[in-house]
Amino acid sequence: MTNVRIYAILIENLTAKKEPEINKKTTFLRSNEQIRFTPIILIEENGENLGIKPLRESQDMAYEKGLDLVEINPTNRPPICKIMDFGKYKYDLSKKDKEAKAKRKTTELKEIRLTFRIGDHDIDYKAKQAREFFDDGDMVKVSMRLRGRENGMVETALTVFTRFADKADLDYENRPRKMGNQIVAMMTAKKKIEK
Repeated sequence: MTNVRIYAILIENLTAKKEPEINKKTTFLRSNEQIRFTPIILIEENGENLGIKPLRESQDMAYEKGLDLVEINPTNRPPICKIMDFGKYKYDLSKKDKEAKAKRKTTELKEIRLTFRIGDHDIDYKAKQAREFFDDGDMVKVSMRLRGRENGMVETALTVFTRFADKADLDYENRPRKMGNQIVAMMTAKKKIEK
């Protein structure tokens, strides 16, 4: 490619009319004087399509009705605009967002730590806690850190895990595993045996 051709392509790219970039993450809508393109496709507040209209005429129609002209679909050419009460529209959107957030439940990973020499009352209390976490919809992880000589008595530590599972009325997803000096397991609901 010659230098002249490269220079021509660069000038062509610089002078080309670029479309505005629209950030998909934000829900920013242009309204009234913020709308820059003309003509537009106009929709009335009752949903009736008025067709392609000049921007100034559409803004005048919105002002006469005491409403706003809002750009609904800015990516379309010509953009689609609707006559509506913009404040009420934003309020309804925020209300829907709040309702969606309230309905959404995030599951958390809760951890219960056991010790090698745990007493019966402590196991009862921690089993009750694990059951409450599980009933709230959270995932429950049970762990035990082994220190010193306890590393050689893994079978005794696993009996503590089985006692805990019986008291909590839960099962383990998979067998408790020893990783280094720790034993870790995830809890699930007990499977009901059908007769």
